[in-house]
Amino acid sequence: MLRMALPMMIGMTSHMFLNIIDGIYVSRLGMEESLAVLNYGFPFFYLIFAVFNGLTSGTTSVMARFLGAKEKQKAENALGQLVWIALGIFLAFLVLYPFVLPAYLSAQKASVVGGALTRDYLNTMFLGVPFLILALLWGSGLRAEGNTRTLMTGLMVGTLLNIAGAPFLIFSHFRFWGVDWTGMGLGVRGAGLASSASNVITAGVVLAIYLRKRTILSLRFWPDWSERTGMKDAFSVGLPSIVSQSLTGINIFVLTRLAADFGPAAQTAIGIGARLETLAVFPSLSIMVAVLSLVGQNFGAKRYDRVAQSVRMGLATAFLTLTAVGILVHIFRAGLLAKFHPDAAAFPAAYHYLGLTTLAYGFAGISIVSSGAFQGLGRGLPFLFLSMMRQLLIAAPLGWFLARTRGEYGLHYAPLIASGFTAIVATSWILAAVGRLEKSPAPVAAAVTVPV
Repeated sequence: MLRMALPMMIGMTSHMFLNIIDGIYVSRLGMEESLAVLNYGFPFFYLIFAVFNGLTSGTTSVMARFLGAKEKQKAENALGQLVWIALGIFLAFLVLYPFVLPAYLSAQKASVVGGALTRDYLNTMFLGVPFLILALLWGSGLRAEGNTRTLMTGLMVGTLLNIAGAPFLIFSHFRFWGVDWTGMGLGVRGAGLASSASNVITAGVVLAIYLRKRTILSLRFWPDWSERTGMKDAFSVGLPSIVSQSLTGINIFVLTRLAADFGPAAQTAIGIGARLETLAVFPSLSIMVAVLSLVGQNFGAKRYDRVAQSVRMGLATAFLTLTAVGILVHIFRAGLLAKFHPDAAAFPAAYHYLGLTTLAYGFAGISIVSSGAFQGLGRGLPFLFLSMMRQLLIAAPLGWFLARTRGEYGLHYAPLIASGFTAIVATSWILAAVGRLEKSPAPVAAAVTVPV
């Protein structure tokens, strides 16, 4: 599990820095630009990203179980089908985009300038989404077979080039290493273009891995549509994940909307805090991917003892790792926040919000890994239920109540309370599920099967 998780953790952590550093770059442009990217653009884009990332989870689950059951051809065919379907979904979204975005900006109470900047940012961001889809879904095949080192390479190369190239697109002039540099001065559009370029590069690296025959799976660009078992299974697992991850974007939207009643500085605090929360999310996802793959492979091979071992080790690793990250961010949060150049009114609120959410990092890790374990078992509904409980049943109404009764700072307690309660439910549920599996008799053939 650690051999699979550590490369993904490195790759996803580098990708996490892309989110944070882009936010830092844009914050130097001004308050309106910062609000457009951090508070309006990022939550909206996350809703779109959640659809394809949720489908990726379902794809990884199906690929892992097919590989565990020695059905390589079915895995390749399903992967080819899912790539085409995902690209079709994005095309349908582009048709609705001109109608959905104005309604979203109106609900967020965005100013005319903020709305225009958000539109510019998203328009350039969406140029890279087809390549993001390819990187995610082709990457799910690599994750399913345990090939995370090469995927890490793609993530790191794309991220590092984005970090280096983004200032030349965003600023007209900037200073680095004591040298004055001249850029294109595209502002928020430059930030979106930099992210799109990163997605193109990452997809190219992942494609090269397949073309050089360094994988168990091969790409099928023209799949057989008469066999759709794997595709249907991926959606049965992925749809709850899509809804679940979309709820995260909706929750950010709700928090931002509630904070709007306290002014732009309160919104900025939530936006900066949400970006820095990726410090917890991406390491959790890397452990979740390893657990999902191992659980899926061993479940497909009917090695239920190894399923249970993978789940327990994953939960412990996630909690300890993310708690340590949370402590470090909590201690150094003043310096991290200063990098975003918040104004004097926003800094205290951002400091308070991040001080509370860092305490929930370990609980968030447990919930994410538990959800991944359920997906490895081919069960997507527990993931959906846990997300709905945390985001809709607890965080949103509690945030509204605390904002009304305790003011702006009271709102900040909602994510911490919701994460802690959900972690308790998630841990109890997944341990009970694998405990029942351990009591199930495994067939004799499973004794000679040695999954990755």
